[in-house]
Amino acid sequence: MNRRLKRIIPGIAILNMVLWTAACGNNTAGNSAPNGQEQTPQKEAVTLTLATFNEWAKAEGLNESIKLYEEATGNKVQLDVYPDDQFLNVLKTKISTNDAPDLFLANIGESYVPYTLLEPLTGPWVDVMEDSVKKIASKEDSIYMAYAFPLGFLDVIYNKPVFEKAGISLPLTTYQELLEACEALQAIGVTPIFMPGKDSWTYEMIPALGGVYALKNNPDAANKMIAGEVKPSEVQALEELADRSLALKKYFNKNHMSAQTADGYEGLLNGEYGMAFLGDWLYDDFAKVGPDKISDLSMMPVTLSDDYISAISNFTGRAFGVPANAKHKDDAKQFINFMMEPEHFNTIVKPFKGASPYKGYASEMNPWQQDMMGMLNEHDIPITDSYLKEEVGAFQLGETWKPWLDMFAGKAVDRAYDDWYKDYRRLNQAQKTPGW
Repeated sequence: MNRRLKRIIPGIAILNMVLWTAACGNNTAGNSAPNGQEQTPQKEAVTLTLATFNEWAKAEGLNESIKLYEEATGNKVQLDVYPDDQFLNVLKTKISTNDAPDLFLANIGESYVPYTLLEPLTGPWVDVMEDSVKKIASKEDSIYMAYAFPLGFLDVIYNKPVFEKAGISLPLTTYQELLEACEALQAIGVTPIFMPGKDSWTYEMIPALGGVYALKNNPDAANKMIAGEVKPSEVQALEELADRSLALKKYFNKNHMSAQTADGYEGLLNGEYGMAFLGDWLYDDFAKVGPDKISDLSMMPVTLSDDYISAISNFTGRAFGVPANAKHKDDAKQFINFMMEPEHFNTIVKPFKGASPYKGYASEMNPWQQDMMGMLNEHDIPITDSYLKEEVGAFQLGETWKPWLDMFAGKAVDRAYDDWYKDYRRLNQAQKTPGW
């Protein structure tokens, strides 16, 4: 009996060792677990195709974030890039011909890529998206794009010492307060508003920044404009907006028709001008021209309304989307969720600065943006899109700056509006916009 056991026991031990080794060999890193707990086997790595503009593909933050994603997941991301002036047309063609990329990075909004072609998105970031951004990124209560860009401000650059000398308190929350500020600036020998009219589009900045109330208070008029049932000249709120905008002309620099943006840098820095309706993208330009005086300038919101004010952000930045017919759309959506985590969001937006489109996310801002956010938070001032986009969304209105250039050049308000209407009517008829 003892001799028989001595022969059997080594054989059992060898058999157990073989079985144990085989079991270990069949395990992957994904299902080996401490304390004998089962784990889900690791998914097979995939390669996601990310389509975008040629120039955007070079962005420091995008490439750094992709590397972090690949290291964290084992997946790969292949960038498909196209010439900047062709990308959106190529993207829509590829989606419609079932040659869609897994995801893309493009301008936010349905005017660029129809949301009917996209997969709805979900994730923790959706719940903290700023309302103004959510309005553009959504349709019928679903989110279709994930904004991946800081919020830059299109508002008023002003000279702080000059405003203090004139005894102006901020914010200017009504049109009347804006007029009084202009009078106070004139009283101390300062030109209240620098207008670089030779740039043409700059005249529209006055209604665009201060006129959000006009259609917000008249949503029915906005809907009728979209449907082609009324012309802008038939909307009383837009007539009043034009009158209020044109009333500021007497506070402009005398050479406003021939002045360009850069012509006002030194005057704003030196206090020759009190303010300019421009944007925070100019901070670095001003800092180069007057590094010792840049701290004298800041930004503030403005309004032409009697009872409503908002800060304006330019919502044309970068946003992720996933085509509904993408090959790896679940992995693509997980990629977006990874990018929208707070620490990864700060990486992807490099080197751009601005307020975060997601509540509670820290973001790097230049001094103008910091001052602006401080004022908005202190006085509970919302962030919105400009006066037309806020209410008409993706509807095509053509060259919206042209009627304002015409008006400030002396053309009658009704005629300027009607000429604009003829232009965007032809545009929408050519594009076969429903109702046109």
